[in-house]
Amino acid sequence: MSGNGWATAAPCAGDFRFTPEETTAEALTEPLVALLAVCRDCPFRAQCIDLVLPRASLFDGVCGGRLWRDGLVLATCDGAKPGELREYGRRPITHGTEAGARAHNRRGERACSLCREAGRLAQQARRARRRNSGT
Repeated sequence: MSGNGWATAAPCAGDFRFTPEETTAEALTEPLVALLAVCRDCPFRAQCIDLVLPRASLFDGVCGGRLWRDGLVLATCDGAKPGELREYGRRPITHGTEAGARAHNRRGERACSLCREAGRLAQQARRARRRNSGT
């Protein structure tokens, strides 16, 4: 699937949350480990890592078959491969900017409302400059 369309087909498409302040590597609770079981057979673990960029964003939560806290892996589900941890260098999108709109486009996904608006305003400004310059 292109873009982020796979996210709605992922087994974790529900609402999985935890309070990171209560979680340490030494004190993993049973519910958190149970969340990782959902990732065991998920075909989208690598795409999940690529979308969230948990190391770069200092992510707290479950992503790609791992439990993360401040961008570090606390626990891993059965069947997760070390190669899936690679972040492919996609930078986080700067939402609300024209560059953000272009980044969404390059990823093959629909731009968020903030980026669409920024792209629209930038296009208006370019058209106004062209009209004023006589081109």
